[in-house]
Amino acid sequence: MKRKIIDLVHSYFKYPLPKEFLTELYGELDSVNLYPSGGKYTDLCQVLAIYSGVKIENILPANGSDEVIEMITRAYPGKILIPAPTFSQYEASADRGGCIKLLVDCLKNGHYVIDYSSKQLKKASIVWICNPNNPTGTPIPREKIIEVLEESKGIVAVDECNYNFLGETVVDLIEKYPNLIISRSFSKDFGLAGLRLGFMISNPRNVEKVSAYGQHFRINRIAEKSVEKVLKYLKYYQKAWKCIKEVRDEFISQLRSLGLKVFDSKSNFVFVEFENKNQTKNFWKYLRENNVFTTAAWEDEFSVLDARFTRICIGEKWEMMKVVDILSRYKTPK
Repeated sequence: MKRKIIDLVHSYFKYPLPKEFLTELYGELDSVNLYPSGGKYTDLCQVLAIYSGVKIENILPANGSDEVIEMITRAYPGKILIPAPTFSQYEASADRGGCIKLLVDCLKNGHYVIDYSSKQLKKASIVWICNPNNPTGTPIPREKIIEVLEESKGIVAVDECNYNFLGETVVDLIEKYPNLIISRSFSKDFGLAGLRLGFMISNPRNVEKVSAYGQHFRINRIAEKSVEKVLKYLKYYQKAWKCIKEVRDEFISQLRSLGLKVFDSKSNFVFVEFENKNQTKNFWKYLRENNVFTTAAWEDEFSVLDARFTRICIGEKWEMMKVVDILSRYKTPK
């Protein structure tokens, strides 16, 4: 009998979606012959604005946060500052746009700290900050983001796609800092990764400029209709997020008790560090041999990640308990 695979590679929502929500969404299938709203997506923007606590003119919906990244990069080309290691799409988008990119090492002595110089900030057209960072799970202090905003001459793009796991935001700063853009998504925390629904929050001037680089019908009809429906079940998701965070914290504690070096995380994944690439490969291979799949540093998910690291996403409690049981029999090679 084939053993069940535990997929901890992608940081998608591992819990079942509310059945009532799926039933409501199914009711939209009769209208897939119709085009989505297109253009400004006024009704969708209104829902997103209320959810985010901003005005409708502060919202720009997109085909996932990947499209938000792409549109920002195209709207503000030039020199792109990227903290390393981090989500690879900032770099990939810069490459597609023919931009100059500068990847700044922010992972030193077991700590991830945004470490841009004043000179770099003054010359960049876009400064990326992923909060919490992917793959380390590290929260970026609000004071640091404000410091970067005040020193930067260009756009400071803060990726808050894991906002609901962190519970902190800088949305309240969009009026004070005209160079602030925030990216969010319904993929990670609401489980709509397959529908590709992301959005940008900023001042109206930035929204207007960036929107020029998006297609008219960039969001499909089902994704458009899903947001208002899924937000009806916010209490269900809040309970799930609480559970995910509890499982994550317990998992970190258990890995540490096994002698592994694990970063503190405020996301739905954890980051494990080894002494060398050989140890990482053995750990990754051992888990795969036991049908547990994780993301190793040499895969293309992240920019400039040393081979000594592995990211493990948080699944359901039984999955993480199974991983701990498997690892309790693992011996780290020298």
